[in-house]
Amino acid sequence: MKKILLTISYLLFITCPTIAQEKPPLAIQKGQFTISAGYGAPSIIRSFLKINNKNKQYEIMGYGPSMLKADYMLTNKWSVGLNFSYSFSRLSWMDYGWDSTIKASRPYEYGVEAEEFSLLIRSNYHFYNKKKIDAYVGAGFGLGRIYLGTYTLAPQNQFSVGYSIPRPISFESTVGMRYYFTKHIGIYTEVGLGKSWLLFNKYFIPESIIQGGINVKF
Repeated sequence: MKKILLTISYLLFITCPTIAQEKPPLAIQKGQFTISAGYGAPSIIRSFLKINNKNKQYEIMGYGPSMLKADYMLTNKWSVGLNFSYSFSRLSWMDYGWDSTIKASRPYEYGVEAEEFSLLIRSNYHFYNKKKIDAYVGAGFGLGRIYLGTYTLAPQNQFSVGYSIPRPISFESTVGMRYYFTKHIGIYTEVGLGKSWLLFNKYFIPESIIQGGINVKF
């Protein structure tokens, strides 16, 4: 009996340190690479136009910003990556134009369209990285392009005016979380300044206060 107790004690002695040294599994670790595809809301520009649309003849529509992100883990705590976003907005109204088929004027759609592109370099600090949850905070900085153009559906009243805002600066600062429901696939959400513009080094326009989408880990 004494030998059995000594054997059990010895086994406990050599296994306890091993158990104590075991660390919980990480959601993501050094050397891994992720790609995220998501959608942000709201579009501050479209929201502002809709709220201040006193003339109900104007119609405001659009989509985006849509997000595509790539992120590489430098360590278990720090990562660096690239973020790309795209947004489209349209302000339209009805006005009369000449229809050569009926030899008379009739209503046609006229409007102004805006396309926004941005590309940022971003770094994240992963302050909670355990099991299936990866929580992080990060910031990014880069440049973009905003193009404004007119259009009309009236065949006899074609006109074209285009304007590109010179060198808009884009940046972001958010806190986010990823949850992996499989080994490689999860969802993500972020809150903060998801996409913001500094136009003419003077006007600050925030967008995408909240965003979410799919994240794939390699």
